[in-house]
Amino acid sequence: IDVESGDIIIVPAAALSVGSFVLVRTGDKIPCDGVVVDGTSAVDESSLTGESRPVRKGPDDKVSGGTINIGTTPLRVKNVSTANDSAVSRLIQLVEEAQANRSPTEKMVDRFAKIYTPIVVLLAFSMCTFPWLAGTEAGKYWTKLGLITIVIACPCALIISTPITYVAGLAATAQRGIIVKGGAHLEALGRVKKIAFDKTGTLTQGKFALLHLNILGDRFTREEVMEYLALMESPSSHPLAIALVQATRNENVTVNKSLEVLDHSLIEGEGIVGNVGGLTVRVGNARLFKRVNLFKSISNTDVDISD
Repeated sequence: IDVESGDIIIVPAAALSVGSFVLVRTGDKIPCDGVVVDGTSAVDESSLTGESRPVRKGPDDKVSGGTINIGTTPLRVKNVSTANDSAVSRLIQLVEEAQANRSPTEKMVDRFAKIYTPIVVLLAFSMCTFPWLAGTEAGKYWTKLGLITIVIACPCALIISTPITYVAGLAATAQRGIIVKGGAHLEALGRVKKIAFDKTGTLTQGKFALLHLNILGDRFTREEVMEYLALMESPSSHPLAIALVQATRNENVTVNKSLEVLDHSLIEGEGIVGNVGGLTVRVGNARLFKRVNLFKSISNTDVDISD
């Protein structure tokens, strides 16, 4: 955003300077680390944290480059870092350094080879040269022994076998769907006693799904409830909304095209509310229903959504 004129100018992310202002529209990726100056929206930080749950961001909140504005409101962000110093750049640098790290065994073999190799070469050279001073027969005999010595004592097998072992191990784990980034980490696995997994995106796909729907009373059928969910959540890009809409598709729920959602509004951090066919429909969490004094009446009802 041009500070003087207020015009919106499209520039490469690398060209952003510290202190410049950026307009991040709905669905846009935030190009830099910064602070929200204006606007309140939901941001998908799964690219950095692995958590697919959206995070509410408002004025004075920090945002990171590479995250996505998935809410309904544009954000005006003030850039606080250069492209090379952003959180994503630092993360990429850490990954590259981790991949380049050599294992302790490889480092030990290299140190050993620096001392061992010159000794073997010097010994073999001495065996092939000095005995000739004692005569031809002695020279031929010791030259043969010198060549045998350098072949047997050659450190190539020792030096080459170590990285080949790691490559074989990394390939074997990759075939089983496990990526180990470097020999150092592969070697460290042998000393591991306890493992803590990040659940979202690691043990799970990070995608939500409707597991259980318990309807209180007999005023509405399951199909009608699913139809209302489809109408209310279809315009949203929220991960939970996508899960609910997908559930209606999986159950082949027929949506009445004559029905229209009126006064559709988003309540940040709680859910959504709208009017469908003269009925006020609310979809949200416990805070939303507590605020309208409906939580007690639906406390025995579950809408189970899980990843």
